[in-house]
Amino acid sequence: MDFIRKRTSVTTLLIVFAIGLAGILLSGCDRLAVKKSMADENYELVDQNGTSIQFPKAYLGNVMLVGYVYTHCPDICPMITYNMRDIQQELSEEENFMLISISFDPTRDSPEILHQYADNYKLDQQNWRLLTGNTDEVDSALETLEINTLKSPTSFDDDGTATYYIDHTDRVTLIDRKGNVRNTYVGSKMNQDEIISDIHKLLIE
Repeated sequence: MDFIRKRTSVTTLLIVFAIGLAGILLSGCDRLAVKKSMADENYELVDQNGTSIQFPKAYLGNVMLVGYVYTHCPDICPMITYNMRDIQQELSEEENFMLISISFDPTRDSPEILHQYADNYKLDQQNWRLLTGNTDEVDSALETLEINTLKSPTSFDDDGTATYYIDHTDRVTLIDRKGNVRNTYVGSKMNQDEIISDIHKLLIE
């Protein structure tokens, strides 16, 4: 009887272990499951060079890491940009990989301002596009990507310059070559090893 009990106990442990392992494997797969397709979406935006862009159509065929920033942001946006820059540097030899930053402050963030922002942060602009555009187009793209923003009340300096800040979702989005959203991450606290691993997986799909 003791032998039977022990064998049953071992069998139960093996079953529990197998279920746990399957759960881990499935959760890893689910992490990169298609969350949403943007292949049929089309937003008329403009990049930091003043070039009109149909997003995401213009970049299909590339794995895209998309962040959301505005150049007057005092805290979270710089962290997002630095984290994305670190990932870019780690993947500098990879083809078919792009970084996208979408400004949700198009009133102030002109292409020229975004280009200056890229220069200030020493971004490699060969495969990094900073996008702005008409407010309605930008807002529509952000809604599709589930990015929320909340503008503070506007104050004015003595010279009439408007000052305001924008609270926003702290997120970056991973989009595959076909325009499918595959994962999202906290932008200011990225697990870079995890994201780089996910990008590599999508690059070889």
